[in-house]
Amino acid sequence: QETINQASGALQKNQNGADIPGKDTFTKNIGACRAYSSWLNIGGDSQVWTTAQFISWLESQGAFNHPYWMCKGSWAYANNKVITDTGCGNICLAGAVVEVIGTRGAMTIRVTTPSTSSGGGITNAQFTYINHGDAYAPGWRRDYNTKNQQPAFALGQTGSRVANDKAVGWNWNSGVYDADISGASTLILHFNMNAGSCPAVQFRVNYKNGGIFYRSARDGYGFEANWSEFYTTTRKPSAGDVGAYTQAECNSRFITGIRLGGLSSVQTWNGPGWSDRSGYVVTGSVNGNRDELIDTTQARPIQYCINGTWYNAGSI
Repeated sequence: QETINQASGALQKNQNGADIPGKDTFTKNIGACRAYSSWLNIGGDSQVWTTAQFISWLESQGAFNHPYWMCKGSWAYANNKVITDTGCGNICLAGAVVEVIGTRGAMTIRVTTPSTSSGGGITNAQFTYINHGDAYAPGWRRDYNTKNQQPAFALGQTGSRVANDKAVGWNWNSGVYDADISGASTLILHFNMNAGSCPAVQFRVNYKNGGIFYRSARDGYGFEANWSEFYTTTRKPSAGDVGAYTQAECNSRFITGIRLGGLSSVQTWNGPGWSDRSGYVVTGSVNGNRDELIDTTQARPIQYCINGTWYNAGSI
């Protein structure tokens, strides 16, 4: 009878494990990894979740009962939650692969998102959450990849110091470059999108507000023109830079005063009279004996002042 009882409780080989009554416990006991489901509604709707709620759900699914546990969210936006408190982007769990390694008290969770998403989720991304206890800085991070590339200036200096301020090519990777110049170095901000009529632009910034310069590329020809400087309140353009006269040039060209010069007179009656004299104006006609004839004609030159010096006008 004992043999019959044991036989009735034994697993059947032809069931290939389908008749295991507690698959989760069995997997845990043999130390195997658990592929929980390839189509699972994670959360049941498309509302937002916190990380704490996500972890509670994983715990309810037995994710922390195994050294390694994984599932894949069903491909239905309406049936899967969106985690919004990662600090590095939203995670829409529809179609996402969720992997759990470790225990409830010391866990690593990895979520790989699909190529399309909903709820503002980041696509083509791999998020990792590590929590070894509240005292050990738990949190999320998101890896960079070919679909989610690292920002150009995330790591500070790009590459090694270059030989001069023209050494960064137009088609180099965007970044912040350190370039040697005479007696110092300068910072080169380089932006390259490798498209359009202006595929790249650079800004050169000198230390201690020593000037900002720029140059831009054309098509595939690169930088055809030299650096151009931005004018600022501390680096004003000269008169020559903007095509204006200097103060000295203005003083030598502009009239600051007009007056009549010294008196000249000539005998008119029974004398030579006065021929035309350019630049003079007649200022008086004298008839001393009050007869019918003018005795003397008087005139003064028109004068103008330039830069403190008076000149007689050559003509009017």
